[in-house]
Amino acid sequence: MKSIALVVNFEKDSAREAALSLTEALAGRAAVYCDLAGGGLLPVKALPDSELFTLCPTVVTLGGDGTIISTAGRCAPYGNVLVGINLGRLGFLATVEAGDIGRAADFILSDVKYRERTMLACRIRRADGSLEAEHHALNDVVLSRGAGRLHTIEAEMDGRPLTRVRADGLVAATPTGSTAYSLSAGGPIAAPDMDIFILSPICPHNLTARPMVLPTDRTISLSAGEDAFITVDGRNIGTLHSGDRAEIRKSPYITRLAEEPGGDFYELVRKKLTNI
Repeated sequence: MKSIALVVNFEKDSAREAALSLTEALAGRAAVYCDLAGGGLLPVKALPDSELFTLCPTVVTLGGDGTIISTAGRCAPYGNVLVGINLGRLGFLATVEAGDIGRAADFILSDVKYRERTMLACRIRRADGSLEAEHHALNDVVLSRGAGRLHTIEAEMDGRPLTRVRADGLVAATPTGSTAYSLSAGGPIAAPDMDIFILSPICPHNLTARPMVLPTDRTISLSAGEDAFITVDGRNIGTLHSGDRAEIRKSPYITRLAEEPGGDFYELVRKKLTNI
């Protein structure tokens, strides 16, 4: 019997109802648990992340792409397979839609196929040489300004100058993240099985600033002329001050994202991104 973890975005109007329907559909067919956010809201045992993701090889999210992305960062060290049930609008990363919970339950209990997705690792190196905690991203790492003027942003690769731009910020994306913020910043779409990074300036002021496709076996270092925020998959992990650097490399972790058999990435791109 499978052990399944539920991670639910209860901010979605239909989330609790969908989660209750799913637990009912899985009753007697799988051992179902939830994270602490679901404690008292779902009729299953709630566990802290370390226990939940160790016990349950399969993690099911109910929400949108943001729920999948945030969960990927939480369970990355445990090697779980992520199955996304879409309750949002776009649902680009979701495997199944919430309209047919019975079908979703059957899929979860099947021999789920997945694709391994590259992740980024980011840590801040302070001007005094000290290192802060490393964070892992399925989508992207973003350096951006707050209110105020454009930033002068410098990027290095393995200690050598790579680019210098005047812009609102810079996005370092994985192939998975190529269809998110990086795409909005003018970056290319990359197939999810490619082993690359994409570096895209946000609203650059110099005409020569263009997105760059980079190998993943290098370390990218970002710095800014003024205080700048660093976000990892939308989570603010700190502020860069003068002399600080954000160091970005390929994460030792991967995200195992479930896919339906016969799924076609380019058909999904056409379906999801042409009529938003």
